Amino acid sequence: MIKSRKHLFELYVLLFLSITIGSLKNSEASFYISDNIIGNDSIENIDINEVRQKTTAKRVISSQVISNNVSDISLRVNNVEYFYLKNNQTYNNENFLFFKAENNQVVAEVRIYPEKEGIAIPGLRIINSPDYDIIDTLLFINNNHYRSRIRFNNLAKAEYPVLLISYLNSNSQITNKEIKLAPYFIPTLQYDDSSVELFRGEEKTIEISGTNLFSVELYPEWTKHNSLDYKLIRHGNNLRLLVRANNTGDISLPLEIKTISPVINESNEVSNYIETITLKFNVKPSRLQFLNTDKNVVYFEPDRRKSEEIRLDYHPSFELRKNYRIEDKQEQGGTFIAEIFIKSITSDNKVLADIRTYDLHRMSDGYLYIKDGNKTVFMTNFNIVNRPEITKIEILREGGDWTTSLNVFPGEKFEVKVEGNGLLDASITFDGCIQKKDSIRQSDRILFYEISVPINIPRRKIMIFLNQAISQHELLVREYQRPADLDFVKINYGTRNYEITSSHFNQPVFYNQTIRDVNIIFDADKIDNNRLNGKQYLTIEVRILDENNRLLDFQTISNIVVCPGENSPRYAFYGETDCKQQTIRLNDYLIRKTYNLDAFSQIIITVKHSENHHSSGAKSQKATIFAERKYSFDIMVSFPAGLLVKEFSQSGIGNLSGISTSVLAEISFYDPKRIGTKRPYKFGAGFIALNAFNFGESANIKRDIGIVGIAVIEPIRGSAKFSVPIYLGIGYLLKENDFFAIFGPGIRLHF
Repeated sequence: MIKSRKHLFELYVLLFLSITIGSLKNSEASFYISDNIIGNDSIENIDINEVRQKTTAKRVISSQVISNNVSDISLRVNNVEYFYLKNNQTYNNENFLFFKAENNQVVAEVRIYPEKEGIAIPGLRIINSPDYDIIDTLLFINNNHYRSRIRFNNLAKAEYPVLLISYLNSNSQITNKEIKLAPYFIPTLQYDDSSVELFRGEEKTIEISGTNLFSVELYPEWTKHNSLDYKLIRHGNNLRLLVRANNTGDISLPLEIKTISPVINESNEVSNYIETITLKFNVKPSRLQFLNTDKNVVYFEPDRRKSEEIRLDYHPSFELRKNYRIEDKQEQGGTFIAEIFIKSITSDNKVLADIRTYDLHRMSDGYLYIKDGNKTVFMTNFNIVNRPEITKIEILREGGDWTTSLNVFPGEKFEVKVEGNGLLDASITFDGCIQKKDSIRQSDRILFYEISVPINIPRRKIMIFLNQAISQHELLVREYQRPADLDFVKINYGTRNYEITSSHFNQPVFYNQTIRDVNIIFDADKIDNNRLNGKQYLTIEVRILDENNRLLDFQTISNIVVCPGENSPRYAFYGETDCKQQTIRLNDYLIRKTYNLDAFSQIIITVKHSENHHSSGAKSQKATIFAERKYSFDIMVSFPAGLLVKEFSQSGIGNLSGISTSVLAEISFYDPKRIGTKRPYKFGAGFIALNAFNFGESANIKRDIGIVGIAVIEPIRGSAKFSVPIYLGIGYLLKENDFFAIFGPGIRLHF
């Protein structure tokens, strides 16, 4: 409480400073005192020490940043975003960003927030790490934050992965920052919660299935509780609870489920505790002593010629070198299940015996009874099953049918059906893969698994282990050979490269300079950029057409193999013996070279996948390049007739000439709106022989040679064999030494 005017004055000063600092820093700290400390109380009811503590705490929180230039980092996993400043927890005196994972290869979105909004972080990048693969480029989004995506590698086995970033500080020095991560898995357990019946001295096995059971901490040693001995062990992908009763009655066993690595509980605290499950047991006394065996599983031998060694609890009534029958009923008339032969007594108070099996048995079917003749002397229980054997394996891919082809691909996920005998209690392992057993669809003859092949699996064959022994079956790892988008193919006909799939080639390309060569370049890093596609087998067809679409040259370049680049996780497995990574120069294959092409000749390039290697989904892309010209220069010979010739020194309108001949250097112009079509006019300069073919003897016929400059107007139909152009020009007659002008038609023949 405020005790004096001095304290009241100090409170007002704090309020003023808080509001001033808050307005300068554009934060909400200035309103914290008034909104969160004072509330609806009067100033006289405020504890000045509480004000000091809360304002100080608020200033510390509002000024938190990860480091210079970086204000915060977040991971978005399964639509949940985890901020480092908000969600980090202290564990073993270190700060970790905990996040919940659902599978081993989680894809997470990484967001990095700059210290000042709108100001980029110089040199920022995410550093590669064995803990994860970077699958997206780091981009600055809306001037607010940086975004990328990473894929973690086998989180179940990763011990506290680290996210590494690098950037330049204010002194332009490289600064590295690590964010320690703590992924955790929440296990779910499925078990029978009804009361389990067992006899005193009997050892019972309870199967516990569920998800993420690999994260559960085990109890590998026998532990006592309420006259029960128990231990929790792992069996394949499931758990097994082994229980042994020492007293009779209804007994409860509370079993604490903990995780190996810490998790975040519902109270947002770091803990290894998940839950406590309670199992109930009804322990009954037995008039017959229950003998435990060292094996829960004995293999059935159909030929009955082989026996297996087994150890049982000792009892003094056992006779050495004697056979005992095992049946499934206590009374007479039970099914003959097995036979044991007592060999010796061991030093650890056990009986060593040989067992020969005659029928199958499951512990869940009931107890087994050891008989001396027709007299029941002991109880026991164990499984007698077929010896595990895999006879057939089939694969099912999404949208497909079951197939016996065992070819698989890196990064692929599929379902496997394993058929055989004695599979229910067998341990099957697909070496190097992530596997999940279907606990619903299972029997002694068939099992189902969901298999994920790691994208960077380092071997060509996936061994299938049966009870830790290599079986005769294996999956064959094949590299993808899918037709990729042809954006990795680039064409250069001038000074820069263009992707053949770009909009640049959506329409014909006009190039108004000499095409010295056309280069085809392959960007191998793009092939496996978004997904694995493997080697690309290509065929390139090149056609050269003139301006009238007449074929001048046709070449096919086959057997082009382009392998993915070093950025591919499968780069080391493709092999480069047949790969063609170098540039293809078309002039090395063409007879009609590109630099000798006439105006508006066409180069048509077609790049397509080879159908011999890519039977489905093959892609094709075409690019058309025109040798564009603005004008054309040529020497033309024509035979104008009926020209009106006007000599400047003579009066009148002039005289009509006979058939003349002209040799002109002409320049013509192409119509930019019509490909390869010339405009109807041209200009030229040269010589004209007037009346060259007029062989009359009249004195009025004047033969002369003149130097002339002419404009010619031609018919629009330039493809006609015979045309009558109109000439208009001016020149100088060499014989008459006089200037003249001409106007009139001519005759032009095209061959």
